[in-house]
This record gives sequence, C-alpha cells and structure tokens, in this order.
Amino acid sequence: MFSRRSFRRFLITFAVAAGLLATAGSPAGANPPSPPGHERPDPFPSENWPLGPPVRPFGPTDEVIKDLGSPVSSLTIMEGAVGRTPDGRDVVYAVPAGENARLNVVDLHSRQLLNSVALPGAAGAWAIVVVPNGDVYLGTYSNAHLYRYSPGTATLTDLGQPIPGQSVIYGLTADPDGNVYAGTYPNAHAFKYDPSNGQVTDYGSLDPVQQYARSTVYDPDHRKLFVGVSTPNARLLRIDVDTKAVEDITPPGTTAKDFIDLDYAGGKVFANASSRLVVVDAVTGEQIKYTDATTGQQVMDYPIAARGVSAAGPGGVYFTNNTLALTHYDLATNTVGPVSPPRTLTRGASIGYGWVTENGVPVLYGLAGNYSGGTFRYNPQDGTLAQWSSPFQYVPSPLMHALADPSTGKVFVNVYLNGTTAVYDPATGKSTTTTRQGQVEGWAWDSTGKMYVGIYPYGRLSLWDPRAPESPTNPKELFSLVDSDHQNRPVAVVPAGNRVYVGTTPSYGEYGGALTVYDVPTGTHTVYRNLVTDQTIASVLPTGNTVWAGSSIEGGQGTDPKATEAHLINVNPSTGQVLTDVVPVPGAASINELTTGPDGNIWGLADGIVFVADPATGAVLRQLPVFSGATGAQDGALSWRDGYLYGVAGGRLFVVDSLSGHTTVLRSRGLNRLTQTPDGTYYMLLRPDGYVNPTNLASYTPPVDPCPRSDVRSTVWTGNIDSHVSNRFLSYGCTLTDVLPDAKADWSSHGAYLLAVDRKLRELESAGSVERWEGVLIRVAAARSNVGR
Repeated sequence: MFSRRSFRRFLITFAVAAGLLATAGSPAGANPPSPPGHERPDPFPSENWPLGPPVRPFGPTDEVIKDLGSPVSSLTIMEGAVGRTPDGRDVVYAVPAGENARLNVVDLHSRQLLNSVALPGAAGAWAIVVVPNGDVYLGTYSNAHLYRYSPGTATLTDLGQPIPGQSVIYGLTADPDGNVYAGTYPNAHAFKYDPSNGQVTDYGSLDPVQQYARSTVYDPDHRKLFVGVSTPNARLLRIDVDTKAVEDITPPGTTAKDFIDLDYAGGKVFANASSRLVVVDAVTGEQIKYTDATTGQQVMDYPIAARGVSAAGPGGVYFTNNTLALTHYDLATNTVGPVSPPRTLTRGASIGYGWVTENGVPVLYGLAGNYSGGTFRYNPQDGTLAQWSSPFQYVPSPLMHALADPSTGKVFVNVYLNGTTAVYDPATGKSTTTTRQGQVEGWAWDSTGKMYVGIYPYGRLSLWDPRAPESPTNPKELFSLVDSDHQNRPVAVVPAGNRVYVGTTPSYGEYGGALTVYDVPTGTHTVYRNLVTDQTIASVLPTGNTVWAGSSIEGGQGTDPKATEAHLINVNPSTGQVLTDVVPVPGAASINELTTGPDGNIWGLADGIVFVADPATGAVLRQLPVFSGATGAQDGALSWRDGYLYGVAGGRLFVVDSLSGHTTVLRSRGLNRLTQTPDGTYYMLLRPDGYVNPTNLASYTPPVDPCPRSDVRSTVWTGNIDSHVSNRFLSYGCTLTDVLPDAKADWSSHGAYLLAVDRKLRELESAGSVERWEGVLIRVAAARSNVGR
C-alpha cells in the first residue's frame, strides 16, 4: 500500500510525464508564433492552447439591438429667406435640419405653418434664396442637391447634384434673370444654374487646397460673382460670369479664416469675415474704411453675429452685432452703429431677412437664432421691434453623443449642431431636455458626479453638475482653445485624479492636434501640440504617472491628411515629453479608444482592429481583427464586461472574447458611440436605414452572466500555482477557472480540495470541454498548491 505522501508523489510524477508527452507537439489549430520582438516570456502561451470554436451565445447578428426611437426632437435652422406667394401672402422659408429634411413655409402675419415639403435625401440646407419670380431654391447637405420650390403650385423639384462628388451647397445667390449661383464643399467649386434650360455652368474648383466655397453673392451692376473660399485662409474671389475669368481680390492683410457670408448693396460687397464685418468696393476690390458711430473712429471691420446683412432698405443694410443688438450700415454715410432707439434680438443672431411693404412703408422681417424659430419685424420708420417664434416643425434630432449616468442609469444624449442635451430614462422610456451646452465631442463623469464636457466649435472644456440648477456658473467654462491654440474639437475627455486630459483636433484648415492637461486644484491648463506631427490626439489613457495617447491622421476640417498611420505614444503630462512612440497597427488611420484590460495591458481600437500592448513598453502583444476599413477620430468606443470587450466602430457593434481573442460582430451597420448603464445594458446611437446621421437611441442587453467577477487570467491557477493550461470561457460568462472548485473556499483539507478538482475535471473531460492532458496539468497544479493546507 502507498502512504498518502507516496501516492501524491507518484501522482505528480505520472502527471508531469503525461503532460510532457502531451505537449511534445503543438495541438492542431494552434496560432502561429508571435512576430519577432513580440514574444511572450511565458513558456506556455495561452494563445497556443485553443480548444474548439469560440463561445458565441449572442443570437443572430443585426437583430440584437432594440430601437428605442428618437429621444429628442429639436429645431435647427441654418438660414431663412422671406418671400411672397402669388396669392399675396408674405412668408418666411426655412429648412429645419434633420433626416429627410422638409422645407417649411410660414405666414409672417398669421404666423401659421402653411406648408411642409419633403426634400428627399437631404439632411438640411445651408443655402436658400428667393428669385425674382418668387421661386425658392435650396442647396442641401449631405447630398449637395439643388431643389426648387414653386409657391404657386406648391411643388418641389429635385434638380439633382449640380457638381458631382460634392456633399454641401453653400451660399445661394440669384441674378435679376432668375439664374442662381452657389459654392460647394469639399472641392470648392462655384457654379451657375440656368432655370430656362436646366444647364449648369461650373466655374471650376477655385483652390487646389482649400475645400470650402462657403459664400457667394451676385453683383447685378457689373455681372460679377463674388465667392468666399476657405479654410485655412479666407480668400475673396471675383468671377466674370460671362468669361469665367477669376480674380483674387482678397484684401491685403486679411487674417480671417473664413468668409462666412457675402452680400451686395450700393456697389459694395459686405463680408462676414470670421465674425467681423468687412466691406469691399465691388469695382476696385479695395477694402473700405467706414465710421463706427459709437466712437466716431474710422474702422476696417466691425463685430457681426449674423448670416450676413440684409438687402438695402431705409437706413442701409441691417444685421446683429456680437451682443445681438440690431445694427445698420448707412450706405449714404458709410457709418455703422446700433439702430436708434437701441433694439436687441432676444432669440439669437439674425439668420435671414426680407423687406415687406406695409401701408407703403418698407418693414424688415427676418429670422433670429438657429434653435427656436425666432422671427422679428423691425420698422425703421418708427423704430418698433416685434419678436416671436414661428411654428416651424420640430424634427427628430441628429445625435452626436451618449453617456450613461453611473449612479442613476439614465442616458444623456447630445444633439448634433443644435447642442441640446436630453436625458433618457430607461425606466419610463421618456426623455427630458436639459441644459443646451453646444455640440459635445467628448464628455466624462468625474468621481463627484459632475461632468466634464468638451464642446465644438471653440475647443471648450466645461464643468457641469446636472443635478444642480442651471446658472451662469453651471455649466462653467474652464477654458477655450480655439483662439490660443487653434484647437476646436475635444474628442477625448478623461478625468483622472486631480487632472483632466483632453485630446483635440485642430481648427479648420490647421494641422496638429493637442493633448491638454487641466489641473483641477489650480484651474490652469497646459497645451502640448503636435505630439504626433500633423495628427489629432483621438484617445487618452492615464496610467500611473504617464499618459498613453492614440492619434488620428486627421487634421482640422477642410484639410487632407499629411500622415499615413496613427501612433500610440506615452507622454509625461508634466513636461509634454514623448517617452514612447510606436505604430501598433501599421496603416491604421486612427486609434479611437484606449482602455486597460483585466490582464493589465493596454487594449486599443485602431480602425477595425483591436490590439493589445504592453503598458511598460508599448510593444504590441496581440492584434485581433474585427473588420476592414478606416475610421475617424470620433468613431470608436470600448467597454469591458467581465472579460468581454464590447465595442462600436465603423457602424458595427462587436464583442471580443479577451481570452480566446475571437471576435463577433453583433450588428454590422448604423451604430455610433457606446455607453453602459449600471445594470449592464449598453446604449448606442442608431442611424436608421436610409438616414445620413443617427437620430435614434438603441440598446443592447448582453446575455446573463452566470459567473460575475470571472477569473480571466490567461491561464488556470489553482490557488498559488499556475497550471499553464489556457483559461477560456466554457460558456458565456464562465471561464474554466470559474467552474473549477473555488480555491478561496474554506476547505477541510488539501485532499478534499484535490478530490473536488478531480471530480469536476472528470465531468469536463467527459463533456469534451477539457482535454485529458489539460486535466493532468491542472491536477498537478492543484496537488502542488497550498489550498486546504
């Protein structure tokens, strides 16, 4: 008879021998060895011990999410125009932005919505003009179509895409014959459309680098078309519409990046040049000095917050200044100043105008503000101003971001362009609007339940307490980077300890994003630009005393990338020194997200590839392809759930088994963002089929996890001993280690633990879940362990 000690020694010897025999050759289907320089020090790499297909209890792909509908409707109007219908109604035209946008027609006097006409394929309109016969032309995005609405018949005609390959039409203007002109993005064309024969005259791409022909105006006195081209530097061009000759008449010394709007009156071109009113002589091209009525001084520019100026009327042309005071430029005296008595538009800047004759007196009507349907009537004769909201149709809002509240489970969503924030309550299925913050590019909770919010277009970071009343200091702007550092989209916002790390894209026409470090106790911030030359900082992961950051090859909007692949860098946040710089996925355009895995390594998302990197060196340990194709700096999110890595990128929802490395695409289209509520439900933004932008909220409920807080170490441990057997999920949520007897339990003896391990392994071996040689190694490890001793 063997003593217990002798038997144990025999068992161990036999098991080790059996294990050595079993490992003499690689198992079928083993992964190829790691590339040079990426070898793992472990002599039993877990990826070399695959067993069977991955566990995929996720259900049919593309059917796993629940469409929750549109959580918020809003009103966003880029520009409006005033016209008159054949039956004598004075009306205002506007296109509220939204998928399958519609032209709204509102009576200015009865203040009733008269008509709402669908613009198939359009998400909104940056350009609108009424031509002499009363027809209305609309230039839309993202399909860059030209539409004509005839108020006499209330019919809409889709005139197609005047310039193939464009996505936006800007700056519609008309001549006395009813021809219309406009500019385009992204190739900065200018064109003419002749309604008499349907012909399009293309004046060509006006700049080899700059992508926006943002504004146009026709000079009827000299048959010239003026076009504002941008970014990064604004240029004013004059085109002879007959000969197609193009002249650059940009005023010398112009520092503006954009001619946002152009208008013509009295032989002068009025330009909104980066929110400054610049006046140019239409014949000589010279910039005109004029008098500031408030100071009496001659000036070259003046603050303007408006979609250009009105047509000429009594007292000149009108607009709103930077305080929304109604302001006029007197053409007779070349003087600019507030109207008298002073009047202020309370609903926002003026975004469209038209003169209406009432009892023989010209009266100015217009729209004010993008988000409320604000409308105004100003009578220059008696100085009266009336303001109201017109009944434009609210539409399902295109959504920009989503973030779950970790304490309440409610989901915050932010609206693209409009900037409205709404809160969706899963318990009721209802949403309520809250503070409008601006267009959120990135946001995150801190440890106190407040939210740091990165806002476009000014590169702002704000601190917001959603549980406190809105006030002048809630939200509180902490800094803005657009003027000081030419950054405008904070796409990554990550609070950590006493710091907040912000990764940004550069401004329009610029190259070189930045990592900004905000110090919470002092309220100061430091900007480190061009840490990766000419690239955006798209993702941030603080680790100890350093920060890992992922880049995107993107420059500012209106640029083409100079770089060819994204970098992963490690930065000293106190000095901005780049300590490590690697390319984890050669050729990837963007590293959209970084997170720390349960193995302590960096897990990142580079385009459609999940990679794993050593946090000490940045060396890539694994690459796990999900899909092919490039993504942008704002496209991608990762979230851990007990050993599974869920992600969204390229419109797809996917999950990665962190142990086996197998990936499963759960839905293949239409998704953006990803956030998890405390109950484990995931929420995303959903773009319905046929839409350009996401308008709906969607949820995904992962399978029930029967083994929460799984042991997801790469190999199976029995107490203090590593068996070197590959750990893996045997069923959803339960790893091999999870289903083995708990080494932390209060065992009566070491032998009792060994018997329990042996009994469980026999079940697993019989079921085919564990190979016999693996069972031997686990038994050996259990025998060597200190469990139950």
